[in-house]
Order: sequence, then structure tokens, then C-alpha cells
Amino acid sequence: MSNSSSAPHGSQHEHQEQQAAAARPGGWFDRIERIGNALPEPALIFVILSAVVIVVSAIGAAADWRIQPVRPKAEFVQKVDAAGQPVVDKNNKPVLVPKLNELGKPIVTLVGETNKEGQPVELVAKSLLTSEGIYWMLSSMVRNFTTLPALGLVFVSMLGIGLAEKFGMFGALMRWFALMTPRKLLTPVIVFIGANAAVASDAGYIILPPLAAALYLAMNRPPIAGLAAAFAGVAGGFGGGVFPNAGDGFLAGVATSSAAIVDPSYHTVEATHNWYFKSASSVIIMLAGWFVTDRIVEPRLRRIGGSTMPTNAPTLEELALKPEERRGLLAAGAVALMVVVLFALAVRIPGWPLAGTGILMDAKGVPIPGEREGERWSQVIVPLIFFVFLLPGMAYGWMTGALRRQSDFIDGIYHGIRSIVPVLAIAFFMGQFVNYFTYTGLDRMLAYAGGSFLFEADLPVPLLIVLFVLLVVAGDFVMSGMLSKFGVLAPIFIPMFMLVGMSPELTTAAYRIGDSVVNIITPLNSYLLIILVAMQKYSKNAGLGSLITLMLPYSLVFGAVWTLFLLAWYWVGFPLGTQAPVSYVPGL
Repeated sequence: MSNSSSAPHGSQHEHQEQQAAAARPGGWFDRIERIGNALPEPALIFVILSAVVIVVSAIGAAADWRIQPVRPKAEFVQKVDAAGQPVVDKNNKPVLVPKLNELGKPIVTLVGETNKEGQPVELVAKSLLTSEGIYWMLSSMVRNFTTLPALGLVFVSMLGIGLAEKFGMFGALMRWFALMTPRKLLTPVIVFIGANAAVASDAGYIILPPLAAALYLAMNRPPIAGLAAAFAGVAGGFGGGVFPNAGDGFLAGVATSSAAIVDPSYHTVEATHNWYFKSASSVIIMLAGWFVTDRIVEPRLRRIGGSTMPTNAPTLEELALKPEERRGLLAAGAVALMVVVLFALAVRIPGWPLAGTGILMDAKGVPIPGEREGERWSQVIVPLIFFVFLLPGMAYGWMTGALRRQSDFIDGIYHGIRSIVPVLAIAFFMGQFVNYFTYTGLDRMLAYAGGSFLFEADLPVPLLIVLFVLLVVAGDFVMSGMLSKFGVLAPIFIPMFMLVGMSPELTTAAYRIGDSVVNIITPLNSYLLIILVAMQKYSKNAGLGSLITLMLPYSLVFGAVWTLFLLAWYWVGFPLGTQAPVSYVPGL
């Protein structure tokens, strides 16, 4: 179509969108959307947030803001038997138990941390508006960007994913799903897959939402509804899932060391400590996401005309696979199966590369600082993603004729990188903000202050669960990263909650909920930008406010339903996973 013929069509489309926008009822969702769309562009938001941290750090340093890290400490007495005689262990040492108050609760106090010399340890607000602070900002600018957790995953994953997309494997796979999945079951299938996508680290953010949008479009449903359902499953259901993943091992290690603060004999928290709860949670998230998508989001999108619905969209019959596409998918599936089987053998057979445990080393064979020993397979998830898409994509391209020359291969590799260039630019500014917040110490000061306040409240366990979920939710708006937040909060809350009867595994389960449900709407989620780009494909005027408004019902419903589910689980008392009771009895 020539430029002269396409311009009027584009103008007409924009006019139709404006008319639709003008006709929208003034609901509160729409008001939130208008406010959100008035926000600056994502890159500028992180520039502004960085400036706020710089100013607040200077104010805090000038005002001498400081806080002493604390830990809960119980009073212990020697245990006595039924006859009132002191109990000793097999080494004839007294058996100590927590001293109880008149209400039958352990007597616990908060004590400040000290160094080896017994001197109090304090966290002091560190200003960025000093000579050292300015030097740090300049000297760490590149490192703040390159060490962003999502950066390596996105880049490496997109090398393989982009090639598979370039050769058409995803398009054929979507059409196959469209023909195989009943229309009524499409939403729960998409959400459930998303809730289990964490096993592939964060790659689900990149793969599933665009796939779901195209699949909904093929079924003559609003593509943005599919995008929302997939994003809700991947981000909102991040803490659920049937399959243990690398993050579970990290959480288990931190939980073990945190539990030792009050009970050095507490058993090692397993990577499968929340496995039962996580598996059941993926079903809860599927049902909640199904309800929100089909009863709230999709009707609203149809009402407001929230996405482009081309009149020439293909029917399901027109999506039938061509013979060469069928052969390509069969070849791709066979290669993917071989990659997965080889990976499984490498994990299970003693002496093979991924069997057992290990710790990440640098090129000189020295352990990388900050890394913990863990299952070897958990440390190669990103390379697995790379190969599980690259090799099947190459097989598909060869069978369909899309891959014949080395230039085809290189172009396929470049394809994925080109699509994330805008994200890389925004990630640069986000990396500065996140690291500024850490450098100033304001993130840890906020965590310790909030933890001390909650400790002093002396509330019942169900209410503590709810408040902790809300605290983690609030933390998602000031500190990114599931693992980094847990590293700050766990040493405070796990010991504290153990001494009021909550097991470390229960605290971890509550943390998963709070960390997950806000992933859908917090600007600190770097993948929010990828979803926004995909959304603009179907609604070019969509902004950050549009996306947050779209996802807000999921966040609210997931938070309420998932928390109630955990409360019911606690009431029943069923283990959360392997060696993972919901309750902790100090001294036992």
C-alpha cells in the first residue's frame, strides 16, 4: 500500500481511538489510567527517582539519620520434667527452653547488633552529594548497568529466542495452540503456564505474553486480554509453580542462616521448603487469573475499545499448519526433547557436569564473591534457555527453508537483540536508581525501622501474616529484586516470627505472596517495559498508566485470594513442603 493511501487510514484509526476514549465512562479505573498516562516516560521516571534518592540521602546525612540493626533474643530457662526435676541432655548439659510470660508466650526482646569488639553497629545514611558520593556515582555508572540482574538474562535469552521467532517457529506454535486449545480453556491454560514459568528464570516475561496476545487475536478475542493474562501468570504468580527453581535454593539458604539466630539447631531449610504450597498456589493463581481476565479485563477492553482488532484477522481454519511447518515443529520438538533429556541426564548421573552441588567460579577458579553453594543445574538455567530455543529454532528453520546460509543464522541472532534495544536504554537509568538506593543505606534502614515497629506490636500470627505480606508489597515499590529484599528482611522477620510460633518456611511463603502480586504493577519491575512495548503493538497510544490500570485488578485479586489461601493453609496445619511445618515451637 502506498503512503498516500495509508495516511488517511491511519488518521481515521486515530480518530476512532479518540472517539472511543471520549465515550468511556468516568470509572475509577479510567481515572487511574489518565493519571498514570500523565507520568513521565519510564526512563525519565528512573532519572527522577534517582534524583530523589540523591536529595534524600543528603538530607539524611545532614540530619544524622542512623539506626542500629536489631535481632530478637529470647530469655531461656532450664527445662524441668513432670516431677519438677531439671532436664539434661546425654552430655549432662542443661536443656534450655524459652521463658514464658503470663500469656504463655516466649519473653523476647530486641537487641542491637554489635561488632567483634562488642561495640554497637549502626547504619548511617550515606550522602551521594559528597566528593566520595559523586565519585562513586561516576565510577560505578557502567557497573550499575551491567550488573542489573535482568540484563544478562534478557540479552542471552533473546539470542536464542530471537532466532526461533525470526524463522517463524513461534508463529507456527501459536497457531497449533489455537487449534488445539478450546476457547473457554485458553485463559486458565495461559495463566497456569505463566505461574510455572519461573522454572526458566525470568524468560517467561519475554516469551509468553506476546504469544498469548497473538493467540487471543487469532481467536477473535482482544489481544491485550491475552497479554494481561500471561503477564499476570508470569509476574503475579512468580512465587508459585510446580517446579522448584534457582530462587528457591537462595531463599532456603538465607532462611536457614536467619533461623539459626534464635535456634542454631533448627534443621536446614530445603530448596523444596514451599513446594507443596507453591504447587497448590499455581492452581489458585490460575483460577483467580481466569476470573479476572474473563469477567473483568476482557469485558472492559471490549467496552472501551482498548485494543486494535483488525477486520482481516485470520480464522482458525486459515491458521492450519502447512506441511513444511508441521515437519518443522516436529523437528523442533524432537531437538528440544533431546536438549531437555541431555540436561536431565547431566543432572542425574553422578560425575556428569550438572550433578551434585557447586559454587560459581571465575576464570581463575576462584569462587565469585557473594555466591552461595547450590545445585549445579540451578546455575545454568540461562544457558539452558539459550540452547532450548536456539537449537530447535535452527531445526525449524532448516526444515522450512528459512535457514540455508550463514547470513540467515546471523540475522536470526541479531533479530532478538534489535527488539530489546529500547529496553536496554531504559535499564541503564533503572540500574542507577537501584544502586543509588543501596549505596545510601536507605533501603536497609527502612527495613530495620519497619521490622522493629512490627515486632513491638505483639499481634496474633494470622494478622502478622497479613501485615508481613503488606510490608513486602510496600517494599516492592522501593526495592527491586526478590532475592535482595529477602536478604534484608529475612534476618529480622524470620527470627522474630519464630519466637511467636511461625516457622521460617511460613514466613518465606508469606514473602512469596507479597513479592509476587505487586510485580504486575510496580515500575521497578524492568520487564514492565517489555510488556508495555508489546501492548503498544495493539494500542499504540497506551502508556504506563494504561498498563498499570490493566493489571491492577489482577494485583488486588491475587493479593487477597492468595493471602486467604495461606491463612487457610496455616489453620489446617498442613506442611508447606518437605520438612516444612507451618508452626515453630522454640526449644523443640
